[in-house]
Amino acid sequence: MYNFIVNKGSGKRRGEEYLNRITEFCDGKGIEYTVYATNAKGHAAQLTRELCGRGADNVTAIGGDGTFHEVLNGLTTPEKTTVGFVPAGRGNDFARAAGLALKPLDAFGDILRGETKRIDYIKCNDKRCLNVAGTGMDVDVLQAVIDKKNAISYYVSLVKCLLRFKPYHVKITALGQTYEKDCIMVGIGNGIAIGGGMLVCPDAKIDDGKLDLMIAEKLGRGLIALLPKFIKGKHDKLPELSHYDVERVEIDTFGRPIQLDGEIYESNSLDCEIVKGGLTTYATSSIRDNSGTKDTAMTDDEMVSPDEIHPD
Repeated sequence: MYNFIVNKGSGKRRGEEYLNRITEFCDGKGIEYTVYATNAKGHAAQLTRELCGRGADNVTAIGGDGTFHEVLNGLTTPEKTTVGFVPAGRGNDFARAAGLALKPLDAFGDILRGETKRIDYIKCNDKRCLNVAGTGMDVDVLQAVIDKKNAISYYVSLVKCLLRFKPYHVKITALGQTYEKDCIMVGIGNGIAIGGGMLVCPDAKIDDGKLDLMIAEKLGRGLIALLPKFIKGKHDKLPELSHYDVERVEIDTFGRPIQLDGEIYESNSLDCEIVKGGLTTYATSSIRDNSGTKDTAMTDDEMVSPDEIHPD
């Protein structure tokens, strides 16, 4: 039995479309499933808690990074429950880090194959984070695009924020040192990107037991000049940016908000540590690269048949 938690409205209702394609395939193959549709913010976490309480050994999230974030935070038995991901959001940034297929039947095919792996997540204050946590410019942009519906809106808002951005003053404690800085952004990456592909932590890996601490300081140059390299992840030689491999970092935000997987929280601090191998998920196809795409789409006939599916 597969348990689908779906945000039907994600990605301009791509979540509903992908759910329909997957359930149509399941119906044709005799694969049992149950659908749980979210109807409000926080509902995916509630549904996940309820499934774990009933002893579910698997949960598949169909939606965007926000839905994935809620499912992760709803897990009460991460050691017993395997989580599958079908990207159906606007940005799908975690999919880039995890090498997930962006086509729904391909992503579900990986789940059906049943090969599992353990990946890391970030413990942030009293929450969990799959992809990137941070404070600064990313929070300002997210607040500006809450009601926007397409990827271009993120970059339009990003440019506007850069033109009027006031640096965040933060205190950072990591690797045995504490220092205060005026920052454009501080990012803590398990994944590599935010905002639909802006590569803030291009060298991060979801299973290496490390976090990529990225500090973007406010120096003399205008922020617009940094944008092209920042988006493409080609910022290793920029004097404004520093990267550190850490297992834990504490950031005093002095009351400025933070974001976890694109979800905004009011907090005075960002206390992050890596949870090594803390989440069991499904392995992706070996022929897929880390961009989250495949060379060719898998047809229904190429999908795993019911007798090849791992036991419930």
